[in-house]
Amino acid sequence: MQFTKQQRHTLRTPKVVALTNKQGMKIILSSLGASWVSCILPLASGKRDIILGSPNMAAQMEQRVYFGATVGRVANRIANSTFDLEGRKYQLAHNQGAHCLHGGRDNFSYRVWSIAQPDQQQAIFTLVSSDGDQGFPGELKVEVQYELTDDNQVLINYRYQCNQDCPVNLTNYTYFNLAGEQSDRTAFEHDLQMQAVYFLPQDSEGLPTGEWREVTDTYFDFRQKKRVGYDFLQDEEQQAVGGYDHTFVFDESVVDGRQIVATLGSPNGDVQMNMVSTSPAIHLYTGNHLISVLGKSKTYTPFSGIVLAPQYPFDGLGHTESDGKNPIIAKANHIYTSQTRYQFIF
Repeated sequence: MQFTKQQRHTLRTPKVVALTNKQGMKIILSSLGASWVSCILPLASGKRDIILGSPNMAAQMEQRVYFGATVGRVANRIANSTFDLEGRKYQLAHNQGAHCLHGGRDNFSYRVWSIAQPDQQQAIFTLVSSDGDQGFPGELKVEVQYELTDDNQVLINYRYQCNQDCPVNLTNYTYFNLAGEQSDRTAFEHDLQMQAVYFLPQDSEGLPTGEWREVTDTYFDFRQKKRVGYDFLQDEEQQAVGGYDHTFVFDESVVDGRQIVATLGSPNGDVQMNMVSTSPAIHLYTGNHLISVLGKSKTYTPFSGIVLAPQYPFDGLGHTESDGKNPIIAKANHIYTSQTRYQFIF
C-alpha cells in the first residue's frame, strides 16, 4: 500500500525511539507499523547496522516490503480474501491479486501505533483495530513490547485480545543481513539452522496446499547448519516462488520459550543470532522480491536480506491444520501472548 498525499497529511506523525544497553548496542523503533528499523552492533571493527530499512520516514511510508514491521491481523495469505467462521462468510480487503496478504490493503504495518517508553531499554506499542477493519470481525486490541537487555538480547512480546472470534496471526517482518545492511553479501551466504521438522508446500500462487511435509530428504532440511544458498532453487517448490518463502513448523519440544529454535550466522562468522520463541512455526523468506527497493545506504536487490518471522503455521484458513493446538482463531475475550528473543553474539 502507498499513502496518498491527502492521507499523509491526515496521519499522525510517526515517532522514532532508540533503545540502548550498557554494551553499546542500539536498536531504533518506529511507531509506523510498530517497526524495528535499525539494529546497531558495536563490533570491534566498528558499528554495524544489521537490518534492512528505508532511508527516512517518508520512504518507509511508501515501501511495500514490510521492513521491520508488525504485520497483522493475519500474516501471510488468506486465499481469495475470504474465510468462513461459525457459519458466516467474511470478505476481506485484497492486496495481492485476489488474496489478502498480511492483513489486507491497510494492514497494521501502515498504521501509526501509540507508543510509551518506560525506560531507555523498553518501548511499548499499542493499537486498536475496530470491528470490520479490512473485513475482519471484532475489535482487536494489540500490544507489542520491545526490550533490549544488557546481554544483547532483543525481546518482542505480543499480547492481544478480540471481543469476537477472529483469525489473528501476528509476527515481525525484519530483514536481517548480519554482514551489514550496506554489504554486498547476500542471504545466500548466511548459515542457517532451524529445529523445524515440517514445511508447508505451496501452489503456484504462493498459497499453502494444506500438506505438512517432513523436511527429511528435502532441500528444506535445516536441522543441521547449512548455507542458505547451498540448495537454493534446487526444487520445484522453491522455483515456483523464486527462493525460500515458506513456513516451517518446529519440533514441539523446542517452543517452550527457553530453547533455541533457529540460529543465523553471518557470512564470515563474526555475528551470530540465536532465536528463542514460543511460536510453533517460522516463515523463512529470502528477499526474493526486493527489486530496486530504496534502502538506508544502497538500493536493495533480491536476496539482500533474510526474514525469519515466528508465527502460527497457517494455510489460508482452508484446512483443518488452522485449528486445534495452533489457535489461528482467537476466541472472544481471551488474552493471547507470545514472545520471541533474538540473542546477538559478536
